[in-house]
Amino acid sequence: MKKLTIDISECVLCDICVDMCPDIFIKNDAGYIEIAENIPDNTYESLEDDINEVIKNCRGDCISWE
Repeated sequence: MKKLTIDISECVLCDICVDMCPDIFIKNDAGYIEIAENIPDNTYESLEDDINEVIKNCRGDCISWE
């Protein structure tokens, strides 16, 4: 199964991911982007096209599938 990752060292905090896919990407209390916890696998599957669009538009090129 693919796993979604964020390389925080490359993140420019542009919030595109949060704006485009708020069910998956959140800004934590420290102001960094992270992947929401406890997301069912079927959510990733149903939002895969949206997540791939986020990956294409990420200004820091820091979001990817492993």
